[in-house]
Amino acid sequence: MMPTSDKRRLLDAFAGRAPRGAPFFEEVIEQRPAERVLGRALPGGTREMAPEDYVELALRLGLDAIIAHTAGWLEGGRYREASNGARRYAGGSEIGERDLLRVVGEGAEAAENVRRYAAAVRDSRPAVMAWLPGIITSPAIAMGYEAFALALYDRPELISRACDAQTQRTLQALDAAVDGGADAVALGDDISDSNGPMMAPDMLRGLWLERARTVTARARARGVPAMLHCCGHLAVVLPLAIEAGFDAIQPVAACNDVPGILAAARERIAVLGTIDVGSVLVRGSPAEVRAAALADWEAYGPAGFALGSNHSINDAVPEANLRALAAAVAELRA
Repeated sequence: MMPTSDKRRLLDAFAGRAPRGAPFFEEVIEQRPAERVLGRALPGGTREMAPEDYVELALRLGLDAIIAHTAGWLEGGRYREASNGARRYAGGSEIGERDLLRVVGEGAEAAENVRRYAAAVRDSRPAVMAWLPGIITSPAIAMGYEAFALALYDRPELISRACDAQTQRTLQALDAAVDGGADAVALGDDISDSNGPMMAPDMLRGLWLERARTVTARARARGVPAMLHCCGHLAVVLPLAIEAGFDAIQPVAACNDVPGILAAARERIAVLGTIDVGSVLVRGSPAEVRAAALADWEAYGPAGFALGSNHSINDAVPEANLRALAAAVAELRA
């Protein structure tokens, strides 16, 4: 049974509708599983491969979207190591205050990058989802998390201004991405880890909520849905995402009460990605992967839900398990 890609399924899920068949979404597929599915050498995973290869991979697996990074400090979503060992954006060099507060210059690169992916899709079926830089995580990684955390207390006005500037850069990238042909946008803001939010909930609300609402309002005005990507614990993040107006949230990591998160999200925000990478996708059998996909669809679908891993398809995921996941999705579409 061959899987099929169709952006309408994912867009229906974002709108809270029951799609015709199970939507399938992955943020990243790393190099080894991607090479094995395509049967040829690649320069890297879906962040680095040519858009044409990404589209072929999506069509072979039945993915309903491909990701187009809007670049900027993200440099395709990769960090580099600075001389002091810190992992930072922008060639590994520390970002200064002037760069943190600079607003202009994000649009042209974003538009060109998204256009490349949209041109590769042409008349095939996956959506092009533009990945936008995070309001908090972009300046945090640019500064280094330790410097950012200290500045939250020592120089809160700098962090507030940096997040304001980043919001404007993100809005520029969003507009450029839609102009370039994006069907949806995703704000990549990892404002939580497996232990909880990266700062006190009240502080997070004050720093993030209204700025995030500005992004979702712009997406709505441009006619595209907006998804929040946030790894980690969602007990604090999910209500903020709903209040901010996101159409979807991805993923639901194993550190969460997964049924509780899905119950809290139902009819309020779409949810993508619940199948655990660390257990079933890496260490399970193909039969166990199939069973997990069918069980999650039965429990959480069909409206406002998409199947996928609860993080990404990393190099440790056996090819047989990735193919089993795609086959289970195809089975649910039959």
